Amino acid sequence: MNQFYGEIPSTIGGLEKLQALSLAHNNLTGSIPESMKGMLDLQNLDLSFNSLDGIIPISLEVLGLRHFNVSYNKLRGPIPQGGPFRNFTNLSFLSNEALCGAPWFQPCQTFEHWSKKKKKKAVLFVLLAIGLVVLALTTLIMLIRKLRRKTTTQIQNSFLGTSFQRVSFHELRQMTNGFSDSNLLGSGTFGSVYKGIHANGVIWAIKVFDLKLERAFRSFDKECEVLRKLRHRNLAKVISTCSNPDFKALILEYMPNGSLERWLYSNDHFLDIKQRLDIMIDVACGLDYLHHGYSVPVVHCDLKPSNILLDQDMVGHVSDFGIAKLLGDGENVVQTETLATFGYIAPEYGQQGMVSIKCDVHSFGITLMETFTRRKPNDEMFNGELSIRQWIQESLPNSISQIIDVNLLPPDEELTPKNIACVSSVLQLALSCTIDAPTERSNMNDTRIALEKIKFQLSSSA
Repeated sequence: MNQFYGEIPSTIGGLEKLQALSLAHNNLTGSIPESMKGMLDLQNLDLSFNSLDGIIPISLEVLGLRHFNVSYNKLRGPIPQGGPFRNFTNLSFLSNEALCGAPWFQPCQTFEHWSKKKKKKAVLFVLLAIGLVVLALTTLIMLIRKLRRKTTTQIQNSFLGTSFQRVSFHELRQMTNGFSDSNLLGSGTFGSVYKGIHANGVIWAIKVFDLKLERAFRSFDKECEVLRKLRHRNLAKVISTCSNPDFKALILEYMPNGSLERWLYSNDHFLDIKQRLDIMIDVACGLDYLHHGYSVPVVHCDLKPSNILLDQDMVGHVSDFGIAKLLGDGENVVQTETLATFGYIAPEYGQQGMVSIKCDVHSFGITLMETFTRRKPNDEMFNGELSIRQWIQESLPNSISQIIDVNLLPPDEELTPKNIACVSSVLQLALSCTIDAPTERSNMNDTRIALEKIKFQLSSSA
């Protein structure tokens, strides 16, 4: 029940010591790998409730299987008769396309006759289908090239790929008790996020877009565009989507520990220095991937503590890509009219609408400052010419203990020189991320490495 899709890799045959394997209730396609004959210690194999096709490899007869289940697939052809297959009943082979040869199924002669009779028609059908696909692809490529000259947004703001299973509005309504307020996890500019419990017991975060806002349509399209392409342990994972003219929602991986903002400003939660450092390293890893690890740079544009989510292991995940920008065709900077959250955006973004990966670096630096001082950049104390950056710059290095969050340590512990040195290094790094001139700011790769060095120094001096 992991929503795996695609084919079972042939390399699975290298798991010679594996005794039990269950891939049931997924979206697997293709055939059962012949290489499974190499899994000599395998005793239990469950591949039921997928879309596997082809035959059951006769080579599996060499295995010492005690339990075997391929029910509810699209398998066809003769069922092996030797080895452990002598002991299996029809319960192991229910609801397949055309299995044969066992006492409970049609004789294989019938199957072979049917295959020969249909062979010519199948060949003609395949050739016709290939011709239609080639024609459709050619037309599509020409259309894409034409539209790309006008706008890349129209090309990429499409539905999620077929690798994601669609979920109906009815299912989402059931999972959230009619989108009840009791299941509301939070609200944002473009909609609300609800907690939903799937029939199999898995908990999802369901982001429902407010379609009364025209920008919500663009936000949904943008998140689909970005999240369907990107995969990283420190980015929010999209599981599915629900889209029709009157309702749009993203189904995301549920983060049981909520947002970093919740942990910073709640009296019921506590994050020590090391935990905050770990979370910000996670965020730096995610942004480093967006900026340097993908084929085109991706700018998040709205990084802040409320968009940093924490899973059950307190691992940080960057979320909410509703106004993200993809820099294509060698672009380093793009212009936008969409503004992010005041206080976190870089000067060139707020004043001129110029967006680059250095804007994310600036937002990361501000978030780093907030994480260790527990002061928002739009706090009422920051008015006129005083900003959070100036406040910190004027306090380093001599007055550092007066600006850091008092909750960095448990009540029974006091700040030590090593803790002060750690936080001082973190805030110095944050200052280098928030320099006014974009070209003078650190990049996310160097920032991540610097944070990891600070963590190592903290741990080694403990």
